[in-house]
Amino acid sequence: MVSRLELVLKELNENGNFRASLFATSSGLVLASQKEEDIDERVVAAMGSLLSDSAYKAAEELKLSDIQSMRIKYMEDYIIMRNIILSNKKNQFLLAVLTKLPENDEVERYFDQLLT
Repeated sequence: MVSRLELVLKELNENGNFRASLFATSSGLVLASQKEEDIDERVVAAMGSLLSDSAYKAAEELKLSDIQSMRIKYMEDYIIMRNIILSNKKNQFLLAVLTKLPENDEVERYFDQLLT
C-alpha cells in the first residue's frame, strides 16, 4: 500500500524531474521514498543525515542560526536537502532529493521553492 507521503514524493519527483526523493528521520531512518531503481534510499538517507549533522555541528561551533536547507552542486547533479524541525524542537526530519542540474531557470526556481 502506498502512503500519502509516498504519493507526495512521487508528485515532487515528477514536477522537479528528480531521480529520487525521500523523507527520513534526522538519524537517517527512511520513512518514505520514491526513487529510480539504481538508487539506494538507505545510502541517500545516511549521507543526508551525515551532512545535516555536520552542518549542525558547524553552526554550533561558529555560533550560526539553525540550518534550514543545503544544496550541494556537482558537475552534473545536485543533492538538495531541507531540514524540517517540529515546533517542539525535539523532532527533526530530512527531505532529500537527487537531481540532475536544471536545464533552465524555471526548474531552478522550483528548487528554490522546495528549500523555502
